[in-house]
Amino acid sequence: MVQSERRTSVLRLFGLELSIRRWAALVGWAAVALVIVATLSPIGARPHIAHLGPQIERFAAYLVAAAALAIAYPGRKGVILLCIVVGAAGLELAQHFEASRHARALDAAVKIMGGVSGLAVVTLCERLRSKRVALAVARRRN
Repeated sequence: MVQSERRTSVLRLFGLELSIRRWAALVGWAAVALVIVATLSPIGARPHIAHLGPQIERFAAYLVAAAALAIAYPGRKGVILLCIVVGAAGLELAQHFEASRHARALDAAVKIMGGVSGLAVVTLCERLRSKRVALAVARRRN
């Protein structure tokens, strides 16, 4: 029973009990929704964080979305990467339909780099964790 509890580690917040993967899915999809709204809204209505430049905001938003989705769906990293690339390019092109916005290749590149960084961080952490677990198992055997 202890092992099953470890696998389904539960996080409690606001009275809700969900697994880490479910919370990550919730955060990831919320970040995707925020990215879409921020990208397609008029420039004056675009949410922003004070004292951060728009490139840092773009990078961070895609990093959070990609990392959360990679945690939520660990076997789907290739699909997540494809969606990041196609989504960033598609959303940039969609800005042509909003008069106050402009599509730039640099913005799409920053978004893609943020998403790839999020995936890379999660992948690195998973590999480090699996090596640490393998070392712990090897120590127990000796």
